[in-house]
Amino acid sequence: MLSGSDHGLTPCPVKNSTHAFTVMGVHFHVVKMTQSYIIWIGREEAKLSTISTALALDSRTPAASKLIGGEEWATNIAKKLAVKTKHQVFIFMDELEPDELPMCEKIIFTKLGTNPEIFLTAPS
Repeated sequence: MLSGSDHGLTPCPVKNSTHAFTVMGVHFHVVKMTQSYIIWIGREEAKLSTISTALALDSRTPAASKLIGGEEWATNIAKKLAVKTKHQVFIFMDELEPDELPMCEKIIFTKLGTNPEIFLTAPS
């Protein structure tokens, strides 16, 4: 098997974070790329129900869209993270219980505050 370096590609750094706060547990997986992030939020057995994205724009409300599914929460969190990180953010999400969503948001922003290296790209 060929590695990415065989083709002049560099691997994306991946940061994992798992937080269990329900019986089944909710997991977080952050993929940090050069100018964007993919954040997967879901159960141990991954099922994809929603994909949303947002892009921070100078002096304007971030552009955001639901690409798959209908969970408005994912679009809202993508907007907030895009503004905070100044990068495009993709949220991939399982179906979660409504009472789990506020806790997920709190965990994401706590991680952003306590471990900013997971989200923030150093200035070039």
